[in-house]
Amino acid sequence: MNFKVFAVVFALAGSGLAAQQSVNVPLDQASSVAAQALVAGDAALALQIAEAVLVQRPDDRTALIVVAAAAPRLGDAARGRAAGARAFAVSQSDAQKYEAARLTALAAANDQRYTLATFWLRRALTVAPNEQERNRTLNDARGVTRLNPWSTNLSFSLAPSNNVNGGAEDEASTAPGNPTGTLSADAQAIAGWRAVLTFNTSYRLHQSRESRTTVGAQYRATRVRITDDIDIPDETFTTDYYELSLRHERVLENGTLTLRAARALYSYRDLDGPSGAQVLNDEQYDIWRLGIDRRVPLNAQTALSFSVGREWQEYQNRGIGEVNRVTLGTGFVHQLASRDRIGGNITVVDSKGDSVNYTSQDLTLSGNYRWAEPMGPIILGLGGGFRWSDYPDYNLLFAVTGGRQDRTVFANADIGFPEISYAGFTPGLRIDASRTDSNVSRFDRTSFSASLTISSQF
Repeated sequence: MNFKVFAVVFALAGSGLAAQQSVNVPLDQASSVAAQALVAGDAALALQIAEAVLVQRPDDRTALIVVAAAAPRLGDAARGRAAGARAFAVSQSDAQKYEAARLTALAAANDQRYTLATFWLRRALTVAPNEQERNRTLNDARGVTRLNPWSTNLSFSLAPSNNVNGGAEDEASTAPGNPTGTLSADAQAIAGWRAVLTFNTSYRLHQSRESRTTVGAQYRATRVRITDDIDIPDETFTTDYYELSLRHERVLENGTLTLRAARALYSYRDLDGPSGAQVLNDEQYDIWRLGIDRRVPLNAQTALSFSVGREWQEYQNRGIGEVNRVTLGTGFVHQLASRDRIGGNITVVDSKGDSVNYTSQDLTLSGNYRWAEPMGPIILGLGGGFRWSDYPDYNLLFAVTGGRQDRTVFANADIGFPEISYAGFTPGLRIDASRTDSNVSRFDRTSFSASLTISSQF
């Protein structure tokens, strides 16, 4: 069957465009002619031919590819996206799928559909033919992410732990000035699995060379599966966290200034009643936060940071009431000649609550080190520190003589596996360990957990 089109006729010697005229072209060759017209720079003619082919052959992949490439150049990005998506569906090899996915992403980006472009670049990564093309697509995805006013992240971790509830090591309850007793089962360390799902999204309201303003939302859900043989429902340790936030960043002559505000709600379960007849109550508290962060570079390798935060918590539980908290922090980060990074932080928190058990002062010293180069198949970061907490008027039915004092040492390791990735996501392993010694035995605890994490490369 012949197919009459306006086609580009090329000289056999490949010397370029020779003429443009009406010719009869076999249908089997028309898609190739359309592709040649596109290469020659005549997007309108290429689109005309390809669309005519698709009338008779809706799944002609070459014609679909031509439309995916040509339509956005002529202002019809939606048609280009649709053709690219269909080309991906009918592709027979990874190389063909890669080509179609990238063209679809380009059409979406040209239409400022950056989230959709990111989706198709992730699909391209799953079928990238080699490392060079994979890196090319990764770089393109990072560029699209910078342009996108929407930023969305979804993370999940699953961790076995010897202490999913932050319970005490011993069943005995001791404290200065208090009679010795026995802790309830839910106050003692319980082994199990902890799963955490976190969803973050933010939208850039404004951006210029000097400032940026974003609004964001976060949801975090924690679920626990108890593995100890204990008569406590898993739902006891269910928590949900919701947050709306506003953030403004401004570039100053020396560093940056960030203003932040947030409104949050934290809901949890609470066991109430005598042992054997305990019931689960839904509890929650409201949170308001304000903060200022300042970052000051000392040179190209070193920067200092300072932060001031104010937080108000209002508990639904009348026995707790309100808690007002002030946080002060300072830190540094330094890049070594090896490009490894070392950092440290000092944080002071002063809390005043309607309940004496929520009035405390905390001091935390922490440090971290992250290697720039992989160590074999992994990327490694280590951290740790000490925390001192003082509750001057702590009460356990009776006042604790001298108050409650906790001393905590903690350490963590972040292990990434950059050679293992799918669609721009890479797995990781987060290991956390801590040991708390307190003069109130309820808070003597040791915890260890290893979490599987998933993170995005862009």
